[in-house]
Amino acid sequence: MIILDKTLHAVILLICVLLLATSSMNTHARQFRQVIPIATPNKSAATLPEGAVAIEKPRELGREEVKDAVNQVLSKWNTGNLSEVLSESFFDKTRLTDAVDNIAPRDATLSIQSVQGIQTLQQFIMPGEDGDSMVSIVSATVRTQLEYNDPESGFVRLPGVNEFVLKVTQPVSQ
Repeated sequence: MIILDKTLHAVILLICVLLLATSSMNTHARQFRQVIPIATPNKSAATLPEGAVAIEKPRELGREEVKDAVNQVLSKWNTGNLSEVLSESFFDKTRLTDAVDNIAPRDATLSIQSVQGIQTLQQFIMPGEDGDSMVSIVSATVRTQLEYNDPESGFVRLPGVNEFVLKVTQPVSQ
């Protein structure tokens, strides 16, 4: 009986030691590093044109407004006048227009299938001589389709998904 008591005490002591050891391991595993954000300057104020006032809570543009703006771009693409709607700050503007002129088939037309997503990236009020206008920089994900007649394979349809970054200017309603 005395041997059982010593064995029982040894087993209980061993279990307690193991429980303490595993509980201290779990404590260390539960600790995480703190997330400390990297300080960055306020970019929206730095990228505004001179005289513009940022809108704190941007208004989302309607799907039809964005669809109209994309249709304006596509109509210029279809007529070969794409450079008229591209911004002066558009990266490699001449390279893009040259590629469209040289690579795309002459009878190709580009059309909208659907507008999938719209996000207002920046919005500001720009004072002007004819009154203030609201300028919205908008990103739109658009399903498009390119159609043309190929002399070897006939009528060709090429679907695609494109992102358009648009600058939409509207008069400020009084």
